[in-house]
Amino acid sequence: MNRALSRCVVVLVTLSPFAVTSWVQAPLPLAETESKGRGLFAQRCANCHGGTAQNPGPLLSRQTVERLGEPVIREKVRKGSSMMPGFEYSVQAAQIDQIVAFLKTVVPRGQPASPE
Repeated sequence: MNRALSRCVVVLVTLSPFAVTSWVQAPLPLAETESKGRGLFAQRCANCHGGTAQNPGPLLSRQTVERLGEPVIREKVRKGSSMMPGFEYSVQAAQIDQIVAFLKTVVPRGQPASPE
C-alpha cells in the first residue's frame, strides 16, 4: 500500500508542471528564476489556482501581478487569507520572488502574449 502511494505521489509531482501549461501560455524559454518559479507554482499553487471546479482558486497571471502589485502578491503568499494558507514557514522569500517572476510571464490562453 505504501509503495502504491509513493508511486502516485511521484507521478503527481512529475506531471504537475504539465497541469500549469493546460491553462496558460508562458513564453519559452524561461529564465532560471522564472523556471524555478514555475516549478514552485506547480508544487505549491496550481493545486488550488487551476481554474477548474476541482481547483477553484482564481487563475493567476501577469495581469494579477499588474493589478495587485508585487508587494501584495508576496504578502498574500507569505500570510495567506481566510481562503488560502500562508507559506511563510515553508517557502523562503527568494522562492516567493521566483513565483512572482514566473507569474509575470503567464498569459491566460486566448489572450495576446504581449501587453497592448
